[in-house]
Amino acid sequence: MKTQKIHISDDFSELATKTIDERERISIGKYLKNFKRVRIYQNKAGEILIQPIVEIPASELWLYKNKQASKAVQSGLKDAAEGKISKLNLKSL
Repeated sequence: MKTQKIHISDDFSELATKTIDERERISIGKYLKNFKRVRIYQNKAGEILIQPIVEIPASELWLYKNKQASKAVQSGLKDAAEGKISKLNLKSL
């Protein structure tokens, strides 16, 4: 597994105090609703950061790397949400 270092500049707020059970587990699911995967980081002081992540298929990665295409998709989604749509006649293509 590749080790990734990150620099954290955000402020953190305490969410809860938990007890680790006899099998060395804690329950944090309610803080990670809608996420199925996390990255876990630990610094030299032993502090742990749990970062929720989402993954995308490799075939869709191009869209996130291409800012112009991503902006066009976002613009199209905004137009659709605002009802700015028209019907396309596929036979005319």
